[in-house]
Amino acid sequence: MCLLPLGLAQGSPFPIKGEIYDGQNQRIGTAHVYPRYVEIYDQSDQQLGRVGILVENGIARLFLVRGDNQRKIAGYASGGKIFNNEDQLMGTYFWTPTYSFVYHLDGSRAGRVKCIAWPRVCAVGVGGYLLKLFGANDEISP
Repeated sequence: MCLLPLGLAQGSPFPIKGEIYDGQNQRIGTAHVYPRYVEIYDQSDQQLGRVGILVENGIARLFLVRGDNQRKIAGYASGGKIFNNEDQLMGTYFWTPTYSFVYHLDGSRAGRVKCIAWPRVCAVGVGGYLLKLFGANDEISP
């Protein structure tokens, strides 16, 4: 008979957390990464939004949802580009196996996050925050 400690039998490695930095390398929040979605939190640990994958007509898209009780769509991403909910291009993202980067339309860096799991989804969620799609981060400047 094999006995496992209770913590191991019920434990989970999720969320995997990554600190979010703005374009001036100031820490401004945290990404909580799960297998199918990412939650974005500000410095005061308030959830601002989420991003997840939705397959639509055979195409996988990343959808950003606001963290308020209404759970309204804030935007989506496709092909390295992040759009608002009115199909307006807001910025771009680029990810590596460890870091994800978000850029404004003028090419300046909006910020970065260390994402060691699901970096594309993480990059889009953080991009929504840095590009002000969640609506609760007006204090962040480009």
